[in-house]
Amino acid sequence: FDKRLAKFLLEESVLEESDSLKITHEKIANHMGTAREVVTRMLRYFQGEGMVKLTRGTIELADEEKLQALSE
Repeated sequence: FDKRLAKFLLEESVLEESDSLKITHEKIANHMGTAREVVTRMLRYFQGEGMVKLTRGTIELADEEKLQALSE
């Protein structure tokens, strides 16, 4: 799931032409066909690894290279 989520975040970043994504964990979960809790847990892991920064309603991509390496 971590690979799918990393790829999703990178694709959304390209679509929105921004490193700061205005999207909720619930919307990501619905799009990916999983539970919000799973998305939240994985995003917190990504944050701990320095790949993203989480704030309410926003996910900021902090290290796109790490996300890219994970998504492959």
